[in-house]
Amino acid sequence: MTELNNERVVRTIAGPALGLANISLTFGGVAALREVDLEVAQGEILAVIGPNGAGKSSLLNIVTGLYRPDRGKVWFGEHSFRDVPTSKLAALGVARTFQNLVLFRGLSVFDNVLMGLAHRVRTGFLRQIVGSPLARRIEAENRAVAEEVIGFLHLAEVRDRLAGTLPYGAQKRVELARALVAQPRLLLLDEPFAGVTLTEKRELSQHVRNARDSFGAAIVLIEHDIGVVMGLSDRVAVLDYGRKIADGTPDRIRADPAVIDAYLGVAHEDDTELAIRCSITSF
Repeated sequence: MTELNNERVVRTIAGPALGLANISLTFGGVAALREVDLEVAQGEILAVIGPNGAGKSSLLNIVTGLYRPDRGKVWFGEHSFRDVPTSKLAALGVARTFQNLVLFRGLSVFDNVLMGLAHRVRTGFLRQIVGSPLARRIEAENRAVAEEVIGFLHLAEVRDRLAGTLPYGAQKRVELARALVAQPRLLLLDEPFAGVTLTEKRELSQHVRNARDSFGAAIVLIEHDIGVVMGLSDRVAVLDYGRKIADGTPDRIRADPAVIDAYLGVAHEDDTELAIRCSITSF
């Protein structure tokens, strides 16, 4: 594994890390997503924001295969899908964290992180039991990578503690470590800053930046904290009632009348723009 703190991992895949084309989704006749097009470049941090009910979670669930769109396709590099196969996400270089923590609370931090490499074990159950050389080599490699990522996210001091005994912010880092241990090409972060303190948000933001720089992964971030979004993202896409209404740099999004209207529900005026500029500040 490339040294995380000093050298960026170069990914060689054709096209954008993620592409969405004409994605539409309905539930019982109600449109959750409407003809959404989106691309995420390699090494880019893209935030997807919008008011409650805008379609953010639905979009992420389509990318991870939990929902099947009524129309449209999803691309991971050169691979395109109408129905994304969840069983192949790891092989495609896709990893995800969840809005609600999904950790094995009764396992150690180390064992939780190691679970992120379970897909690499292809030697078969019988050979694992008898301890074949191949199985031992894969296990040794996986453990070494897990140790490195634990150090990368400053979790070494708690590596042997049960994950469920850690403070909430540390548990968020454990989940991030489990996602990063496979060195994904595309990392999907579903409200990773929810429920953490201001200090923890700052620390976690830096970890996300470092992960992008070290792995070269594209990162898609769904987050309600607009200050975090504007300070962390390279680009921001805005959804409202299932449609993409804006897509651009944080500075451009701050001043976009359609974004201001979507968040404040009022017509765009100079004083309204000033208000949202004050509320959407760099983190």
